[in-house]
Amino acid sequence: MSASALWQPAPLWLARHPRVQLPEPLCYGASEVPLEPAHLAQSAQALAALLPTGCQLLTSERQRTQALAQALRALRPDLPGWQVEPLLNEMDFGHWEQQPWRSIPRAAIDAWAQDFAQHRFGGRECVADVLARAQALRLRRVQAPAPTAQLWITHAGLFNAWAYLQRVGVPCSPKARIPMPQAAQWPATRIGFGQWLQAQALGW
Repeated sequence: MSASALWQPAPLWLARHPRVQLPEPLCYGASEVPLEPAHLAQSAQALAALLPTGCQLLTSERQRTQALAQALRALRPDLPGWQVEPLLNEMDFGHWEQQPWRSIPRAAIDAWAQDFAQHRFGGRECVADVLARAQALRLRRVQAPAPTAQLWITHAGLFNAWAYLQRVGVPCSPKARIPMPQAAQWPATRIGFGQWLQAQALGW
């Protein structure tokens, strides 16, 4: 058996940030929102028991992901300081950020549903932008795998994008074409706050 056949990439875990603490359901993506302290501690303790020595931590630009990295390092001093990776960011909902979902006009939501992939709900980003980030991260994993284990702390939108790419069979190739989804094709969020999975579960 060749050396290349024996080679396996270093483990990669993908985690969603812990549960947020809000008075009511809000539209948030690029906004900073507080975490439930007890759930943050619970999530950090569970991950601290899982990760191997020296595991590298990558987070989005949002404090709710960096707070988990900080709590992990407090429990596991062997883990290096985390790196911020903008590709792990959630979708930016523009002028709808921090607005209660109940107060967003139905016409705005309908306009998004009618052009789900390309419509810039809130005037900033669209689902196609999130898909592009998700695919770029997949390509990084395939083309330049990290030599040590990593944990990427991110958001529900990225998990949904990865699940969609897996469902429609988009390969991890720079030339791969990503078919744009209709609203009905977008996966429901299946990973809870503070939960994680390994990249292999998404076909990487």
